[in-house]
Amino acid sequence: MASDYSKLKKKPVGKLVIFGICSAMLYGAVFSYQGLITAYFTRGALYAVLPIATAFAFSYVHGHFAGYFWSVLGIEATKKALRTRVEEKRHIDRERPQPQPRPRLRV
Repeated sequence: MASDYSKLKKKPVGKLVIFGICSAMLYGAVFSYQGLITAYFTRGALYAVLPIATAFAFSYVHGHFAGYFWSVLGIEATKKALRTRVEEKRHIDRERPQPQPRPRLRV
């Protein structure tokens, strides 16, 4: 019974909730203050970094939320095993010329 319990993975429900709330807060802030955000984002100069930083923040928070969401549902990516067999290189005899196709006249 103990070995069966150790095989089960604990689902990250707490992290799902935290990142879900953070994601909702980010979207709510952007939609609530879209005029102010647009004013800052369109100033130019060093303010041009703000849209990029915002995109990274949204990507990080929403990406983690989506990853934990799928983990809680039990959907995981498949992990393929690496090939253990090494392919042998074919040795080409450089001294012996390779046969060339004969030219043909097509009429």
